[in-house]
Amino acid sequence: LNGRYLSRRIQDLARLKEALSENDFAPALKLGHQVKGNAQTFEFPHMASLGVELEHAARRQDKETLLSLVQKMESVITGEHLFQS
Repeated sequence: LNGRYLSRRIQDLARLKEALSENDFAPALKLGHQVKGNAQTFEFPHMASLGVELEHAARRQDKETLLSLVQKMESVITGEHLFQS
């Protein structure tokens, strides 16, 4: 279940990068809010805090910070996948 959650977030981040390339910040706001709310449920509290940061950066339309946060989230997810195996 947790592995599936992480796989979905990887897909979300790929879509988010595409949206940001077109300066579309709505998906970042939605994903940040979603991760903020559900990461705790799946026992990823560090992801929840990144979700909060993502949501705040999306509200500011801060593309540079959003791209940095995407990289951080990808690193966290990759690390989590190693522990899930």
